[in-house]
Amino acid sequence: MKSKRILTTAALALMSVMMSVILIATAGCKMSGMAVTSRGQLLKLNINHPKDLPERGEDNIDIVVGSRGVNGVRDILLDVEIPPQLIVEDETHERGVTMTHDPGSNVYHYTLGNLQPAEDSTIRYKVRTSFGTMAESDTVKATAWQRDLPGDKLVETAVIKLRP
Repeated sequence: MKSKRILTTAALALMSVMMSVILIATAGCKMSGMAVTSRGQLLKLNINHPKDLPERGEDNIDIVVGSRGVNGVRDILLDVEIPPQLIVEDETHERGVTMTHDPGSNVYHYTLGNLQPAEDSTIRYKVRTSFGTMAESDTVKATAWQRDLPGDKLVETAVIKLRP
């Protein structure tokens, strides 16, 4: 009985050391729309968009900010830049999100108070294309800041092409 307890304790200690090494190795790394904060929280940022649209076509662009750690993520700042080839017809966001926008500007500023573990907050833009002579839009750019996020910020970009 005692030997089983010793083996179990040793296995748990080994797993704990391995998990610590993995967390230290990935701390501060940004990968595929996700970053680890200094407190071990995972902040996720994605842009869901159509690959292509026809001239004067309409569709939605969703900016999704999420928490994937065991703790909530607080005080997230988000800037979304919409290129001039995409005309914003409507913008919606969820409760708990504050938005500011200067008229004539293509940058939208958001403050997200608190995201609980496994919670997402979606910001949706209904857009219409106006490509003119261009084959694709400039980049849609979403930039998230959080005080515990090492390495400055988390950035995601997307491009919408002209459908022939």
